[in-house]
Amino acid sequence: MLKNIVFDFGNVVMNYDPDKILDHYDLSSADHELLKKVIFQSEEWLEIDRGNLSEDEATKIFIKKLPEHLHDQARNLMQTWPSKMTIYQDVFDWMKELKAQGYHIYALSNTGMRFANYLMKSKYGENFDGGIFSAAEKLMKPNMSIYQKLLTRYDLKAEDCLFIDDLKENTAAAEDVGMHGFTFWIDKLPELKSYVSKLRKEN
Repeated sequence: MLKNIVFDFGNVVMNYDPDKILDHYDLSSADHELLKKVIFQSEEWLEIDRGNLSEDEATKIFIKKLPEHLHDQARNLMQTWPSKMTIYQDVFDWMKELKAQGYHIYALSNTGMRFANYLMKSKYGENFDGGIFSAAEKLMKPNMSIYQKLLTRYDLKAEDCLFIDDLKENTAAAEDVGMHGFTFWIDKLPELKSYVSKLRKEN
Protein backbone atom coordinates (compact mmCIF):
# COMPACT_ATOMS: atom_id res chain seq x y z
CA MET A 1 0.00 0.00 0.00
CA LEU A 2 1.42 3.37 -1.00
CA LYS A 3 2.09 5.33 2.20
CA ASN A 4 5.32 7.26 1.61
CA ILE A 5 6.47 9.52 -1.21
CA VAL A 6 10.19 10.25 -1.42
CA PHE A 7 11.52 13.24 -3.33
CA ASP A 8 14.95 13.96 -4.73
CA PHE A 9 15.86 17.68 -4.62
CA GLY A 10 17.62 18.75 -7.84
CA ASN A 11 15.20 19.15 -10.76
CA VAL A 12 12.41 17.59 -8.70
CA VAL A 13 11.54 20.14 -6.02
CA MET A 14 13.63 22.92 -7.51
CA ASN A 15 15.49 23.81 -10.70
CA TYR A 16 19.17 22.98 -10.40
CA ASP A 17 20.81 24.98 -13.18
CA PRO A 18 24.25 26.51 -12.49
CA ASP A 19 23.76 29.09 -15.24
CA LYS A 20 20.53 30.34 -13.67
CA ILE A 21 22.19 30.42 -10.24
CA LEU A 22 25.11 32.43 -11.58
CA ASP A 23 22.73 34.84 -13.34
CA HIS A 24 21.85 36.19 -9.87
CA TYR A 25 25.38 37.55 -9.46
CA ASP A 26 26.94 40.57 -11.12
CA LEU A 27 29.38 38.80 -13.44
CA SER A 28 30.82 39.28 -16.88
CA SER A 29 30.13 36.44 -19.28
CA ALA A 30 33.76 35.32 -18.97
CA ASP A 31 33.64 35.29 -15.15
CA HIS A 32 30.28 33.50 -15.26
CA GLU A 33 31.78 30.70 -17.33
CA LEU A 34 34.92 30.51 -15.20
CA LEU A 35 32.99 30.19 -11.96
CA LYS A 36 30.74 27.56 -13.48
CA LYS A 37 33.74 25.52 -14.55
CA VAL A 38 35.82 25.94 -11.39
CA ILE A 39 32.95 25.45 -8.94
CA PHE A 40 29.88 23.70 -10.33
CA GLN A 41 31.69 21.47 -12.83
CA SER A 42 34.54 20.54 -10.50
CA GLU A 43 35.48 17.30 -8.83
CA GLU A 44 35.36 19.20 -5.54
CA TRP A 45 31.66 19.91 -6.07
CA LEU A 46 31.05 16.17 -6.26
CA GLU A 47 33.22 15.64 -3.19
CA ILE A 48 30.92 18.00 -1.28
CA ASP A 49 27.97 15.78 -2.23
CA ARG A 50 29.97 12.70 -1.28
CA GLY A 51 30.64 14.15 2.15
CA ASN A 52 34.40 14.16 1.65
CA LEU A 53 34.73 17.96 1.64
CA SER A 54 32.84 20.63 3.53
CA GLU A 55 31.66 23.68 1.62
CA ASP A 56 34.23 25.79 3.47
CA GLU A 57 37.05 23.40 2.58
CA ALA A 58 35.97 23.39 -1.05
CA THR A 59 35.77 27.18 -1.10
CA LYS A 60 39.45 27.44 -0.16
CA ILE A 61 40.33 25.13 -3.07
CA PHE A 62 38.18 27.11 -5.50
CA ILE A 63 39.81 30.38 -4.49
CA LYS A 64 43.25 28.98 -5.25
CA LYS A 65 42.07 28.21 -8.78
CA LEU A 66 40.50 31.62 -9.43
CA PRO A 67 41.97 35.04 -10.23
CA GLU A 68 42.04 37.43 -7.28
CA HIS A 69 39.19 39.60 -8.56
CA LEU A 70 36.84 36.62 -8.15
CA HIS A 71 37.86 35.58 -4.64
CA ASP A 72 35.20 37.56 -2.80
CA GLN A 73 32.61 36.66 -5.39
CA ALA A 74 33.41 32.96 -4.97
CA ARG A 75 33.13 33.20 -1.18
CA ASN A 76 29.80 34.99 -1.50
CA LEU A 77 28.55 32.49 -4.06
CA MET A 78 29.38 29.50 -1.89
CA GLN A 79 27.56 31.05 1.07
CA THR A 80 24.46 32.25 -0.76
CA TRP A 81 23.80 30.02 -3.79
CA PRO A 82 21.11 27.92 -2.06
CA SER A 83 18.89 30.99 -1.82
CA LYS A 84 19.17 31.56 -5.58
CA MET A 85 17.46 28.31 -6.55
CA THR A 86 14.08 28.41 -8.28
CA ILE A 87 11.69 26.39 -6.13
CA TYR A 88 8.93 24.46 -7.91
CA GLN A 89 5.96 25.86 -6.01
CA ASP A 90 3.56 23.53 -7.85
CA VAL A 91 5.44 20.53 -6.45
CA PHE A 92 5.29 21.84 -2.89
CA ASP A 93 1.60 22.67 -3.26
CA TRP A 94 1.05 19.07 -4.31
CA MET A 95 3.09 17.85 -1.32
CA LYS A 96 0.65 19.66 0.97
CA GLU A 97 -2.23 17.90 -0.76
CA LEU A 98 -0.50 14.55 -0.32
CA LYS A 99 0.10 15.19 3.38
CA ALA A 100 -3.55 16.16 3.80
CA GLN A 101 -4.42 12.79 2.27
CA GLY A 102 -2.30 11.01 4.88
CA TYR A 103 0.94 10.36 2.99
CA HIS A 104 4.33 10.75 4.61
CA ILE A 105 6.88 12.80 2.65
CA TYR A 106 10.63 12.18 2.71
CA ALA A 107 13.71 13.57 0.98
CA LEU A 108 16.51 11.49 -0.52
CA SER A 109 19.10 13.58 -2.32
CA ASN A 110 22.71 13.68 -3.43
CA THR A 111 23.56 17.05 -1.93
CA GLY A 112 25.95 18.89 0.32
CA MET A 113 24.63 19.86 3.72
CA ARG A 114 24.63 23.62 3.11
CA PHE A 115 21.80 23.27 0.64
CA ALA A 116 20.07 20.45 2.54
CA ASN A 117 20.04 22.50 5.75
CA TYR A 118 18.91 25.62 3.90
CA LEU A 119 15.90 23.87 2.37
CA MET A 120 14.94 21.80 5.41
CA LYS A 121 15.05 24.89 7.68
CA SER A 122 13.02 26.99 5.24
CA LYS A 123 9.24 27.07 5.06
CA TYR A 124 9.46 24.27 2.49
CA GLY A 125 11.17 21.94 4.93
CA GLU A 126 8.05 21.58 7.04
CA ASN A 127 6.58 19.44 4.27
CA PHE A 128 9.07 16.65 4.96
CA ASP A 129 8.79 13.98 7.64
CA GLY A 130 12.50 13.20 7.31
CA GLY A 131 15.39 13.06 4.88
CA ILE A 132 18.56 11.26 3.89
CA PHE A 133 21.37 13.30 2.34
CA SER A 134 24.47 11.96 0.65
CA ALA A 135 26.97 14.27 2.34
CA ALA A 136 25.79 13.28 5.82
CA GLU A 137 25.71 9.55 5.02
CA LYS A 138 28.79 9.47 2.76
CA LEU A 139 26.69 7.45 0.34
CA MET A 140 25.53 8.49 -3.12
CA LYS A 141 22.63 7.36 -5.25
CA PRO A 142 22.39 5.01 -7.05
CA ASN A 143 24.24 3.00 -4.37
CA MET A 144 21.47 0.79 -3.00
CA SER A 145 22.74 1.29 0.56
CA ILE A 146 21.44 4.85 0.67
CA TYR A 147 17.91 3.67 -0.12
CA GLN A 148 18.19 1.00 2.55
CA LYS A 149 19.35 3.71 4.97
CA LEU A 150 16.12 5.63 4.34
CA LEU A 151 13.96 2.54 4.86
CA THR A 152 15.76 1.53 8.05
CA ARG A 153 15.96 4.96 9.65
CA TYR A 154 12.27 5.69 9.22
CA ASP A 155 11.03 2.10 9.54
CA LEU A 156 9.50 2.05 6.05
CA LYS A 157 8.55 -0.89 3.84
CA ALA A 158 9.97 -0.56 0.34
CA GLU A 159 6.72 -1.57 -1.32
CA ASP A 160 4.93 1.26 0.49
CA CYS A 161 7.25 3.91 -1.02
CA LEU A 162 7.38 5.86 -4.27
CA PHE A 163 10.74 7.46 -5.11
CA ILE A 164 10.83 10.44 -7.49
CA ASP A 165 14.13 11.46 -9.14
CA ASP A 166 15.20 13.15 -12.37
CA LEU A 167 17.73 10.41 -13.24
CA LYS A 168 16.64 7.00 -14.50
CA GLU A 169 19.57 5.21 -12.87
CA ASN A 170 18.41 6.50 -9.49
CA THR A 171 14.79 5.46 -9.88
CA ALA A 172 15.94 2.10 -11.24
CA ALA A 173 18.03 1.55 -8.10
CA ALA A 174 15.01 2.38 -5.96
CA GLU A 175 13.00 -0.19 -7.87
CA ASP A 176 15.74 -2.76 -7.31
CA VAL A 177 15.29 -2.18 -3.57
CA GLY A 178 11.56 -2.81 -3.98
CA MET A 179 10.24 0.75 -4.11
CA HIS A 180 8.09 2.21 -6.84
CA GLY A 181 10.02 4.65 -9.02
CA PHE A 182 9.15 7.62 -11.23
CA THR A 183 11.66 9.49 -13.39
CA PHE A 184 10.58 13.11 -13.24
CA TRP A 185 10.95 16.46 -14.93
CA ILE A 186 8.75 19.40 -14.03
CA ASP A 187 6.65 19.13 -17.20
CA LYS A 188 5.75 15.58 -16.11
CA LEU A 189 3.97 16.70 -12.95
CA PRO A 190 0.49 15.87 -14.33
CA GLU A 191 1.79 12.42 -15.33
CA LEU A 192 3.26 11.92 -11.85
CA LYS A 193 -0.02 12.85 -10.19
CA SER A 194 -1.82 10.36 -12.42
CA TYR A 195 0.73 7.68 -11.50
CA VAL A 196 0.14 8.25 -7.78
CA SER A 197 -3.63 8.02 -8.37
CA LYS A 198 -3.06 4.75 -10.22
CA LEU A 199 -0.99 3.33 -7.36
CA ARG A 200 -3.64 4.43 -4.89
CA LYS A 201 -6.35 2.59 -6.84
CA GLU A 202 -4.20 -0.53 -7.13
CA ASN A 203 -3.93 -0.58 -3.36
